[in-house]
Amino acid sequence: MPVKIRNYTNEAGYPEDFRKICDFFIRMNQDNVIAPNCLWARWVWQINQHVETQSHFGIAEDNEKVVGVALYDNGLGDDAYFCADPDYAYIKPQLLDFAIENLSLDGKIRITLPDGDLGYQQAAIQKGFVPTTERFSTARIDIGNNVYDIPKGYTIMGCDDIDFDADKYYDAIWRGFDNKGERSASQLERQKRREGFDEPYLDLSIRIMVVAPNGDYAAHCGMWCIPNSGYAYVEPVFTLPQYRKMGLGKAAVLEGVTRCGKLGAKQAYVLSSQQFYYNIGFYPILNETWWKLKSSL
Repeated sequence: MPVKIRNYTNEAGYPEDFRKICDFFIRMNQDNVIAPNCLWARWVWQINQHVETQSHFGIAEDNEKVVGVALYDNGLGDDAYFCADPDYAYIKPQLLDFAIENLSLDGKIRITLPDGDLGYQQAAIQKGFVPTTERFSTARIDIGNNVYDIPKGYTIMGCDDIDFDADKYYDAIWRGFDNKGERSASQLERQKRREGFDEPYLDLSIRIMVVAPNGDYAAHCGMWCIPNSGYAYVEPVFTLPQYRKMGLGKAAVLEGVTRCGKLGAKQAYVLSSQQFYYNIGFYPILNETWWKLKSSL
């Protein structure tokens, strides 16, 4: 029976399709991380960002077994990405076709493909895509003696701490990503519902806050790790503007990495090529290039 690609269910929350994709990513990287740009935690973190358009996602199935996906991070037409079971590499052209039909916006779509993956690259060229000069990397850090210092008076706290203040956290993450305006009514409603604190596999003890002497949540690192899975994922990381260049972001990340090491993780991954991560011990392991349809250039 040929592999079929269907749309993700149009249901809010964490329906069966959500679980299927999460389990697929876990299975792909079970014994060896072969798709570091498609870890389960990337999916868990992103799903709540796109409630209105998540029905555009694609799921490739063989007898109800998920063997591939076509997804995006930020929005339709912007940044589609793919993952295919190595045993089903022949579906890569199908995934691209699905993306063109379902993940584009006004005839435009931008996709990211791992450099050197000829299956994707050759199929993309045949379908009218051309590579651009835009690239990004997935980086890794080996968990071991990851040392950091913090200024006097600053403390480290997990989000499971009895003194953790969720409202203060939401305010900090808004300002930490340089948002200038006021939060919308829908964003405030999400805060009221404590959205994000119900995510599957969430471990509050490895979500790290660096607390300033005045009580500000000065820096934060979100870590994701299934005990004994062998790896962890970094997302999101922020430092409030007034506390940058003090080593607080480094402290948050490396504390999170250390705690994940105690859960059995040997490496931690981040989807970033920022110098910040390289400076604290990460190194690039997978380079990807953005491709666009020639007709939209």
